[in-house]
Amino acid sequence: MSRCSGITLCCLLFVSSLFADDQSLWSEYGLVRSNVATKGKSTVTTYEMKDLTGALAGWEWLRSPHGKPCEFGPLCTDDGKRTVVADYNFVIVFDGARPNKAQVDAVMNALPNKHETSLPAILTFLPREGLVPNSARYILGPVSLNAFAPELASIKPGFDEGAEAQVAQYRVGKSESPVSLALFYYPTPEMARLHAIQYKLLPGVHAKRSDVLVAIVYGPVTDSAADTLLSRVQYEAKITWNDVPPPSPIKPLYQLLLNIMYLSIILSAICLLAGLIYAGMRIYRRRYGTLEADEAMTTLHLGG
Repeated sequence: MSRCSGITLCCLLFVSSLFADDQSLWSEYGLVRSNVATKGKSTVTTYEMKDLTGALAGWEWLRSPHGKPCEFGPLCTDDGKRTVVADYNFVIVFDGARPNKAQVDAVMNALPNKHETSLPAILTFLPREGLVPNSARYILGPVSLNAFAPELASIKPGFDEGAEAQVAQYRVGKSESPVSLALFYYPTPEMARLHAIQYKLLPGVHAKRSDVLVAIVYGPVTDSAADTLLSRVQYEAKITWNDVPPPSPIKPLYQLLLNIMYLSIILSAICLLAGLIYAGMRIYRRRYGTLEADEAMTTLHLGG
């Protein structure tokens, strides 16, 4: 067996074991298919998801805890040994040598069935202050909730009603231990209010509702640190107007001036034509003797 074939086989065995362990999580994230290939010194694994939301969830899960932002895509991290890129409905993982922009673009351009959707709205409300890099995980259902926030696995957040969530770690104040935050996003404020009541009954949990958001601080944390972190969660409604903007007043005025000019030219042409017709009729009647005496034109012979 060649060296390339051996690497590919090992990668396939690794991915197969990964799928066997996390098949339910991949299914919840909307995995359609995956593929492993060897590109030079790198092993490239592509994951086709149902939509961009699933790609985001997969990217947050697969990225390295020590990864740094990179320029290969909208969502990209690199730690020198692993580069994870998410774009459209795909997640691409480069293991081994760090790829360059051309290599990433070549892999991305060859992907079939690419389609783009908008990112989840909850990302705009996740606090940035004190966020531990690469700690955020997207929650789409009970499987991912149990995987990334097992302390909250006993609750029923209402994923079947359209709820979604993000869990992340934060540094608050001088505390050495990171604080865990779960942020739930609901379709309506009423749904958020009902679930917030349920969360506040849990022992050792600090909960706060802000319109359609419910923030939960869980795990070992002091009351002051929990209050500080919860105060950073604020819902700000973003309204997009789809009305057509009013037309510019210059264009109607310009059109009005053009219409006036056209009307003036038409009226002048009609007057000129009417005068020519009248003059022709008089000349004809004079020449052929049908001009009446009282219609005759008096001519003054003023010549010397």
